[in-house]
Amino acid sequence: MKAQVTRALKTTLAAALCTGMISGSAYACTTIYVGSGLTDDGTTIYGRSEDYSNSQNKLFYVSPAGNHTAGEVYDGCYGFQWTFTHDSYSYTAFRDDNGEAVDFVCPDCGGTHTHTPYEAAGTNEKGVTVTATETLHGSDVMEGADPYEDAGIEEAEIPTVLLSEAATAREALDILTGIYDTAGANAGSGIIIGDKDETWYIENLSGHQYIALRLPESLVFVQPNMSVIGSIDLDDAENVVASEGLISAAVDAGVFVGNADENVIAFTASYYGESTPNARMTDALAYLDPASYAEEGSVSSDAYFITNVAEDGSIVPMTTNINLDRPYGIADVQNFYHIPSIGYVRNLETHIFQVGPDDSATNTVEWAAMNDTALGVFVPYYPMLTTDTAAPYQLSTAEAAFVTEAPEGQLSYPTTVNQRIDGERVAVDGFRVFPENWADSMYWSFDVISNLVMYGGLDEAVVADTYKAIYDKQAEVNSAFAALDADGITAEAATTFSKETAEDVYAFAVSLANELSAE
Repeated sequence: MKAQVTRALKTTLAAALCTGMISGSAYACTTIYVGSGLTDDGTTIYGRSEDYSNSQNKLFYVSPAGNHTAGEVYDGCYGFQWTFTHDSYSYTAFRDDNGEAVDFVCPDCGGTHTHTPYEAAGTNEKGVTVTATETLHGSDVMEGADPYEDAGIEEAEIPTVLLSEAATAREALDILTGIYDTAGANAGSGIIIGDKDETWYIENLSGHQYIALRLPESLVFVQPNMSVIGSIDLDDAENVVASEGLISAAVDAGVFVGNADENVIAFTASYYGESTPNARMTDALAYLDPASYAEEGSVSSDAYFITNVAEDGSIVPMTTNINLDRPYGIADVQNFYHIPSIGYVRNLETHIFQVGPDDSATNTVEWAAMNDTALGVFVPYYPMLTTDTAAPYQLSTAEAAFVTEAPEGQLSYPTTVNQRIDGERVAVDGFRVFPENWADSMYWSFDVISNLVMYGGLDEAVVADTYKAIYDKQAEVNSAFAALDADGITAEAATTFSKETAEDVYAFAVSLANELSAE
């Protein structure tokens, strides 16, 4: 019962934070996908910002091969269990901090049992990539008709299982849909799974029903905590994998939209209802397709829905009505995460995957940025070769304490939190105090920069110079990576390059944070 109550509370808080119900700002996780036919180098590029709250430590590391062993039973946060079928593959991962500095307490469920807390994304040694914590919600009707399962897989447990187990994207998809069919889902989510051969986007808005779309090279889409799947012809068996009861469950609930006789479902309309774009979607459309969406005003869901049904009813490759004005490169996607409503202080980390079609260990590049992406720097990795990350990524720290009086001799920023006083929720003004060893951490160094820019009362010229310094540093990193000779590069050389780049970025962040705090 305790775990269930904790799960319910966590789910409520996550939903509130992702939709702006607790804070006055509706900033949250945002996914982008750009197919290889639309990029300047023929790679498939997709990424996601992970948003939850301001000032919550995030770690980036490599889970070594065999970290989980064959036959081991994994106990997740809220009741989900998985028995590993073989010793786990190595993989990169972002996770919440449940280390020694916080007494090994999971910040998500409050538990101390052995489990991995909130792994959000990563790439394994086989070249399988997963980004999985884009929270979604179905309608009350569908969630009631096909309830989420307390012991179902939670979105943050998906990377742990899939990256440990799957050697291909298709195998990962089969594992995930098999779990949805049996144990079910703990909550709704939108997920991307990919490798060199194919990329899949999966949405579930209820406990056991789901739809997975194979993404073509001609597609671009954005998903900012919104279901974005329009009319889908399920007879497109090569490119669609759906739960057996996807249509019948919606029909039985009285909310089906589509043509059951033709095996066509308007997924979002059926499982969520009317779709209204949030600010992140409209801002994203204005960035990606300014010719069509730069003007303020209402945006129809037809602008961003993914569909494989043409006007005449025939099956076509998955498409949206988003049209890029030029071929995109990695810098364009990095800059996408500078959009003010997308890059923000609630970012915990942001990751971008670049996946090529060849069989080499360098065909996939993973770009990692900690904290507020508008003021962050992406560091590149060859994840299939990376054996370790720099120490500042992996430091467990105390939490950022909240106090009501301005602390002396400690770096802090003003904030307001909701506290329960005499049985009522009351907004309390105070200060968030950075951990004493913030300057030893990649996450906290960038968190200091972000919060000083946001709340430090800095001169406008100082703020402008800060952004310029950050963006110049990103350009420097991009240039250094572009000059790296990837042919025949060893794991040691790849790991060393990324470690040294990360250490340089970290030193830059600490120096900049100290300069801003002096201001």
